[in-house]
Amino acid sequence: MKFNSDYYDTDFEISYQGSKILIINDGFEGERLFINGELQDQNFEPYDGYLKGTLMNEAGGEETIEVYLGGPQTSNCIIEANGQQIYSSFEPAKPRFVIEEKQKKASRRSGLLLPFVIILLAAVFMAVAIPLMQERKASEGNQEEPAGEILLSEAPSEEELVKETESGYDADFIEREYSWHYGENQWTYEMKIPRSAYEYYKTVDRLKIRNYSYYVTDNSDDEYLAALGLQFQEAAHNANHSEFDMVKNIVHFVQNLNYMDDKVGTGYDEYPKFPLETLADEGGDCEDSAILLASLLRELDFGTVLIQFPNHMGVGVRGEESLPGSYFETDGIRYYYIETTSPGWEIGELPEQLESQPARILSLVR
Repeated sequence: MKFNSDYYDTDFEISYQGSKILIINDGFEGERLFINGELQDQNFEPYDGYLKGTLMNEAGGEETIEVYLGGPQTSNCIIEANGQQIYSSFEPAKPRFVIEEKQKKASRRSGLLLPFVIILLAAVFMAVAIPLMQERKASEGNQEEPAGEILLSEAPSEEELVKETESGYDADFIEREYSWHYGENQWTYEMKIPRSAYEYYKTVDRLKIRNYSYYVTDNSDDEYLAALGLQFQEAAHNANHSEFDMVKNIVHFVQNLNYMDDKVGTGYDEYPKFPLETLADEGGDCEDSAILLASLLRELDFGTVLIQFPNHMGVGVRGEESLPGSYFETDGIRYYYIETTSPGWEIGELPEQLESQPARILSLVR
C-alpha cells in the first residue's frame, strides 16, 4: 500500500479500551506499531502506510487494530478496531473496491432487521417465473441459451407452487437464520427458501458444467441474491458504514457459514453448489462458499472473479492500488484475494500454503 506523501519523523499515541496505541514513524526507516509497549508490526520501507496488531479490550476480548497512514504527520491516519473506525484525522482516503460500470439496481429493500416479507415474495415470484419464461423462450424460437437448459427434469409448475404456498411455510419452505459478528455488532438474518426451488437445483447435471463461473453467472437465482445484497446495502446505510465496511460485512457473513466436505454434505465426491443451495444448507466446501460470495459481490456490481488453485478456490475483488495485501492481476486489473472457508481471514490475506501454487482467474462475465 503506497501513499503519495512524505512522512516526517513523528510519533502518535491514543488510548483505546484501556490500552495505549503508539505509532512511531522513523521516516525512511519505516513505521512501527506498539500496543501497551509491545511491538505489533513494522514496515521497513518508506511510505508503506499499513500496520496491524491486536489488543485485549477492557471486557477481556481480543480486537484487531489496523492503522492506515496517509499524510505528512503520523497523526494523519485512520485507526480501526475490528473493522470499526476509532480515530481519523481526515475524511478517509481508505482503499476502495471498484464498482463495475453497470446499470445500478433501482429498488431498495428494508434493512437486515426489518420484516422479510419482500424476500419471501421475491423468492416465490422467481420460482414461478423461471419455468414460465423458459417455456415462452422455447415457443418463440429464441436463440439465447436458457438458464435452465442443463437441468435434467422440469422445474415445478405454477400449479404446484401455488399449492405449496397455500399449504403453509413449515413443509414447503426451508427456514434459515444466520448469525455472525462484524465490528461491534452481532448480525442476524432470516431467510425462507422455497423447497421446490432448492430441489430444482438438485436436478442440475454437474457433468455438463465445464466452468465454475457458470454457478455464479447463471441468472435463475439473481432475484434472491439481489434481495439479499440490498439488505446489506440498507444495513450499511443504517449503520453509517462505508462501502469498504459493507464488503467486509458480506465477507464475514459468508466466512461464518459451516464448512462441510462434499462427501459429507451431499454424498458426492465433487458437487459444486449454486448459491441458493449453499444458503439452504448453511454451508459447503471452498468452491461453494467462494461461489456464494462472488455471486453476492457481483450482484452489487463489484468487480469480482473466482480464483482457482489445483485443490482450492477463493474469490478476487477488484480494488485500487492503495488496498494492502495479496492480489492477482489480469489485464492490468488487481483482484485482491479473499479466503471464504473460515472466519478471521482479511481481504488480501493469502494462506501460506497457496503462495507457491499456480492460480487460474475465472472471469464472471457471461
